[in-house]
Amino acid sequence: MSYSRLLSPFQVADVNLKNRIVMPPMVIWKSGEDAEVRDVHLRHYASCAGPGLMIVEATAVSPDGKLHKNQLGIFEDRHIQGLSRLANTIRKTGALPGIQINHAGGRSTPEWNWGLTPLAPATDGTIQPDSPDCRALSIDDIERIQADFVSAAERAVKAGFEYIELHYAHGYLGSQFLSPLTNTRTDQYGGSLENRQRFLIETYRLCREAVGDKALLSCRLGIIDKDEAGLSLEEGIDTARKLEAEGAPILHISRAHGVPDSVRPEGSSFDPLLHLAGKARPELGIPVIGIGGILDPETAEKALKTGIADLVAVGRGILADPQWALKTIKNTAEEINTCRQCSPCLWYKTPEKCPSRLAAGNTI
Repeated sequence: MSYSRLLSPFQVADVNLKNRIVMPPMVIWKSGEDAEVRDVHLRHYASCAGPGLMIVEATAVSPDGKLHKNQLGIFEDRHIQGLSRLANTIRKTGALPGIQINHAGGRSTPEWNWGLTPLAPATDGTIQPDSPDCRALSIDDIERIQADFVSAAERAVKAGFEYIELHYAHGYLGSQFLSPLTNTRTDQYGGSLENRQRFLIETYRLCREAVGDKALLSCRLGIIDKDEAGLSLEEGIDTARKLEAEGAPILHISRAHGVPDSVRPEGSSFDPLLHLAGKARPELGIPVIGIGGILDPETAEKALKTGIADLVAVGRGILADPQWALKTIKNTAEEINTCRQCSPCLWYKTPEKCPSRLAAGNTI
């Protein structure tokens, strides 16, 4: 099969990507508690050569916002050297080096944060924080975390990353502010949609001012909650439009707290998550990255040709076979060791144990 659309170059602002394959952020918990880059990270990303854009896993902007005790960090200058090695490793594959920066908010715990208290927009929402020790953010806390995002973005530029993605999805801090399921605040950061959007828009604007034209500044944006009482699709798309107005050159469209099956049209073979990109794309004047259930190049090519997205993120496919993109480029897709769709995925945090990957003899 010809993958003419998938393998065609794509331009984002003034940056050229060699193809439309994106390796999305997938955490592998290999840093150690010092949050530093290890040789295992370099081997992991080097082994996944082929995509036009490779985005390093969620990297903590604050020591009180970690996803795991062994998560990568970008909250101190000492992290720059290791991250620079990682950016260079990715660049040598021919991909644009990207990094996702994140604060877990109420999804963190003291044991992951060196004993620091987790922070969330509120602690009395329908969706509760993961730790009973979590407290609600004060205005001073919000301003400090926004400054942490700015410092993280500046460090990412110093490390040589050319694409920076603010993580506003998957129930982490950005999603927590945006969703009424987690944001019950009554001040300027809660209540109305405009107020719930405020943290996201302000933080993006501050990072944009700091980064300038030194890197593409994007967001992974969750545009819907599964619960009907949560973030609506209309609210999510409105947020995407506002980020576009702030200068976002591209958006990576995903979910907030789950995704309802109702977004998938009857008879569609695509994953509901992927259809979210298809909902957002016609409403925006910038390209979107779609993600969800893309395990083989045929599905990726079809998604692009049907207009669901401009680029496609292949997560589990590349996790199961790091040569996914190279085999597609060489037109040997029949040799891809396809993801076995363990449900839920049991191996994305420990790819070295993925049965498809082991069958192919790929380790990290």
